[in-house]
Amino acid sequence: MTPMMPVETLRAGDVILPPARELSLWMRRHARERGLSDAALNLTVIRTREGNPDTRGRWVVVEAAHTEEWGLRAFPFIFKARPGTLWPLISAGAAA
Repeated sequence: MTPMMPVETLRAGDVILPPARELSLWMRRHARERGLSDAALNLTVIRTREGNPDTRGRWVVVEAAHTEEWGLRAFPFIFKARPGTLWPLISAGAAA
């Protein structure tokens, strides 16, 4: 079972899963079509920051890198989530 961490506690170097919506919409299918491993779905957090709030409250913006298998390292995977949202943590990065 993958541990779940509040999104605002993620740090650079942590390895996480992408948002479930992205996994179901395109990532799993594209990985299968390209013959990529399940580990190719993992993202490595580059940084997190406070996003612009909206009428419903605050956002945490997460910038992450795809694995080398995708060939997309130059294009960060950016998504946002509400503080307190539990996120699957595959492995924790090295402590700074």
